[in-house]
Amino acid sequence: MFRVKELLLSREIFETPILRLHLRCFRFYGYLSSKYQRRPWLSQLRCILFTASIWVSCVLMLARVFQGYERLNDGATTCATAFQYVAVSIATLNAVVQRKRVVSMLREVHADMQSLLLEADDQELELVLSTQKYTRNFTVILWASSIVAGLMAYSDCLYRTLFMPQTVFNMPAVRAGEEQPILLFKLFPFGELYDNFLIGFLGPWYALGLGITTIPLWHTFITCLMKYVHLKLQILNKRVAGMDITRLNPFLDPDRLTPTQLARWQMRLIKKFVKEHLKIRRFVKELEQLICVPVMADFIIFSILICFLFFALSVGTPSKMDSFFMFIYIFVMASILWIYHWHATLIFECHQELPFAYYSTPWYEYERPVQRTLLIMIVHAQRPLRMRALMVELGIGTFIDIVRGAYSYFNLLSQIY
Repeated sequence: MFRVKELLLSREIFETPILRLHLRCFRFYGYLSSKYQRRPWLSQLRCILFTASIWVSCVLMLARVFQGYERLNDGATTCATAFQYVAVSIATLNAVVQRKRVVSMLREVHADMQSLLLEADDQELELVLSTQKYTRNFTVILWASSIVAGLMAYSDCLYRTLFMPQTVFNMPAVRAGEEQPILLFKLFPFGELYDNFLIGFLGPWYALGLGITTIPLWHTFITCLMKYVHLKLQILNKRVAGMDITRLNPFLDPDRLTPTQLARWQMRLIKKFVKEHLKIRRFVKELEQLICVPVMADFIIFSILICFLFFALSVGTPSKMDSFFMFIYIFVMASILWIYHWHATLIFECHQELPFAYYSTPWYEYERPVQRTLLIMIVHAQRPLRMRALMVELGIGTFIDIVRGAYSYFNLLSQIY
């Protein structure tokens, strides 16, 4: 078990460019703490509270699903919401268990970004800025879809509470089939407790608020880390191809160095590239250990749910509200699967360019020891850098297999039905 002091981060880390928004949200939920907080143990309590809340909400939603529904459309939205909460519950518990690894990775990212901004030339700064813009855009897109779905549920709840109160706190009419409960009440097995304002009204509001914020938060955070790896590989490829020894000492003049001196500096530069390459590989392994369980759970849960929601849309007659939520769920789940597999593919392809970067140097002008070292580095760099989630290899090919499998299961269900 870890200590609170081991998890405290400096204030500067919360300003890391590509992770600023996510780190502030994690600090709000208590998953991260600052050294300048007066009572950091309060963050620990807040983290436990939010994690427990998500799990309680998940258990209640699953209990409602297992009670069964008279019609498929009535249970499609509830089932999709419940299993999304299962996935995010696994992810949040995983984040708590592996907080020490997360904190260590964040410190490494911050230190690397600080040194990169000090050493980067104009082209590398452009890569950093484009990465910031990229991470911001996909974060906004994924968060917006989740928040829009939540606001629609809140709006429906407020409208019917104010103008159609008989559909909100009127369980006898709902049970008799004379009225339909609001969407939030369909998610929980409270029964007569619908008429209790605290449990039946504020409880679902709180649970929905947790879902629409934590679901995109975790996935976009991991994607930012994957994009950071891609950025590091892009910069490494550029520096290897340039083979500029003045990065080690800006006062060096290669034209005035003897061949032996030049070879010595080139060997030092290659050694630095090797260290950077190994550092990237270690970071990817740490990232794999962090995401293997939740991504495997997403792979299983989301592929089944996408198939189920398409089936519910095709064979049933869902209401406009249910149809809207089904499309939102399909978009969010497909996007979550896609961003993992797509960015893993980007990392793999960018790493495959590293041997060509070594080969693109004017190696034929170097001394024999440098040439032999470059040959060894080309062979070493050819070892692929693939990411896995337990039994699943992350990549576009796997994502296409998921889509094909979901479509096959959909056709099978349609024929049986």
